[in-house]
Amino acid sequence: MSNERLARRAIGAILLTFVLLALAYSVVNPLHEATDELRHYRFVRHVAELRALPVQGALACSAQGHHPPLYYVLAALATGWVETGRAICHEPPRNPFWAYRYWEVGNDNKNQYLHGADEAFPWRGAALAAHLARAVNVAVGAAVVWLTYLIGRAIWPQRPFLAIGATAFVAFNPMFLYMAGAINNDVIAAFSGAAVTLACVRLLRDENGLSRRWGLILGLLYGVALLSKFNLAAIALGIELSVTWVAWRRRQWRLWLEVNLLIALLTALLAGWWFVRNQLLYGEPTGFERVTELWGRREPSESLGVALWELPYAWTSLWGRFGYGQVPLPQPIYDGLWQLTVVGLSGLLLPLARRRMAEWRAVRVPLALLAVNVLTFFAVLFNYLLVSPAGPMGRFFFPALPALALLIFYGLAAWFLAVRDGLRKVRRVPAGRPTAGHLAAFSLATHLGMLLLALVALCGYLRPAFARPPTFDPNTAVPNPLDAQFDSLVRLRGYALSTDHLRPGEPLDVTLYWEVTGKPPGDFLFFLHLVDAETGAMVAQRDTHPGLGNFPSSAWEPGDRFVETVRLYLPETAYTAAVADLTIGFYAPVEGYRLAITAADGRGLGDALPLGRLALASLPGPDGLANPLDQNFNNDVRLVGYAYSARAPAAGAGLTVTLTWEALRDGPPAYRIGLRVQDGTGAEVAALTAEPAPPTTAWQAGRRYTTAHALPLDALPPGEYAIHVALIDAVSGMAQNIVAEDGRWIDNRLRLANIRIR
Repeated sequence: MSNERLARRAIGAILLTFVLLALAYSVVNPLHEATDELRHYRFVRHVAELRALPVQGALACSAQGHHPPLYYVLAALATGWVETGRAICHEPPRNPFWAYRYWEVGNDNKNQYLHGADEAFPWRGAALAAHLARAVNVAVGAAVVWLTYLIGRAIWPQRPFLAIGATAFVAFNPMFLYMAGAINNDVIAAFSGAAVTLACVRLLRDENGLSRRWGLILGLLYGVALLSKFNLAAIALGIELSVTWVAWRRRQWRLWLEVNLLIALLTALLAGWWFVRNQLLYGEPTGFERVTELWGRREPSESLGVALWELPYAWTSLWGRFGYGQVPLPQPIYDGLWQLTVVGLSGLLLPLARRRMAEWRAVRVPLALLAVNVLTFFAVLFNYLLVSPAGPMGRFFFPALPALALLIFYGLAAWFLAVRDGLRKVRRVPAGRPTAGHLAAFSLATHLGMLLLALVALCGYLRPAFARPPTFDPNTAVPNPLDAQFDSLVRLRGYALSTDHLRPGEPLDVTLYWEVTGKPPGDFLFFLHLVDAETGAMVAQRDTHPGLGNFPSSAWEPGDRFVETVRLYLPETAYTAAVADLTIGFYAPVEGYRLAITAADGRGLGDALPLGRLALASLPGPDGLANPLDQNFNNDVRLVGYAYSARAPAAGAGLTVTLTWEALRDGPPAYRIGLRVQDGTGAEVAALTAEPAPPTTAWQAGRRYTTAHALPLDALPPGEYAIHVALIDAVSGMAQNIVAEDGRWIDNRLRLANIRIR
């Protein structure tokens, strides 16, 4: 079989596999869990129902009206016939525990919304409209894969498997598959970027140089790009460089002027109305000021450090960080992709190192164009980080994803062929199978590797994040059988605890076996409370919808059985050594009442069921330090321990909080120490701000300093109170961020153990 025929079959198989995978991602991902999908869907419905473009701020909800309309019009044409029965501003029920420990890999409350039977297949109404709008993006995503292949064929017309191999990094990129199976305008932005790049590469390869035809083609594509997403405006750099390079090489300066005029004219005819509309509606042509109304604005002169810090997150979200980023893949996957990219890009220089000048000259200009695209959209992404706090989203780089894929695979193929040739020389083996055969094999291996990654991301991380909890057989023996009945709605058949002792920062896994006995009238939440057995103060608690957010009680039917494991962390600031009791219960989130619990024999068990008693052990600390901590405040000082004069002071008595600090550098800025006391409603009922002695400006790196603070609690009635500590800049008055080991900002105050006034 000829290479051409094999390449055609290969790209056909890749496109079919991409469509099937993207549809699978779409089906597995619940509606509106993708980034901003609900806002994009509202734009589509606005066009479909009102036959008009939304004006940002005119609706009671956000409909992303500042975005150019191309994708939304296409999706509206595909879904306009569907009667959803819902208002444009319909808001699904929210999950208040969404993004619990969002940075962790897992399935604990990763869903932003609660999902019910109205989303089940066969789809009807709003669910059907949403899935059809997603299907439009699947088709557009397939076109991006096809265009990536065509760009590669235009660069390497005699080496089809370089083009085939490069499509692996687009077709089987988990994040691209995920976004192709969701409602957004980033996939059509990738399409427009790929289409413009293909036209520019073909222009560079055109033996006749410039012509008016190229002005028409580039003007048409650039106009379409501007109607896809505004960040495509930056691709004008690649267009102009291509046109100017060809004009310079062939001395076609008159045609250069004509082509540029045609590009400008056709772009204005296609997309100019959009910018005029923005000017009339918003007072500026881009609509970007409306974005700042949604997400706020950063001052670029002050945000460089933050933007640099966010770049690793942007990298991970280019390859696979689903939802709003709360469904990540394991870090080794991101690290491996980074290393693969570095190796691939470094391989671009191998033809020079191996003195294959003819090969280098043949592709250097198209490759330079691809590099310009990559650098341009990296600059676009970085500039967005400088001016917007909306998040470092790798999808903003999608217009240059095909260019990056082609560069990576070409570099990897160069390394592969260099290693092959080196092994031949070492073994003194004559030339064997032709290079095309080796490239085909290497391309296949690349596709299999990326396909495996896409399947692992889908089946191993995305699907479990939103899956209903597993069921269990009613005849199965369960641990610690109880048969505790919560009202008439659900029975706890049994439970298991992962341990009977904890240290600060450690998790307790509580496995619960539930059997639904009645149809709940709404959504009830359940709690796990860890209460100090001596003082009665709350040590730790978890509140969640059942099924870790994925099986709310409104979706229950009598006879349902499910098992779930809820993780409860002992806070790093827990007061030890102590003993704590673990209890569980259900409550109505709005009304606030708890469900009554009865035993199998009908005895009342109250509204909080005891599950066990745990020993809370101290962490090992230097020099017998009480309640040792490691809380890094702004990389200047860290809190290494604390103590209370009493854990349950009597009403009218005072409380002294002793804090032990360690300087992380000589002469930190001038800081004050702030202590705040909150009651059960979160209201601040007492406060204290103090200057440490000696002042922090005199502290020396590695040395410890102890501060004692007498809190004014005399006027507080008996009850439970939370105590927070903050490190406050004496000049700006700003509380300093607590920095995690991975560089994340955790909070600007630290909650210590609760106290209970007797």
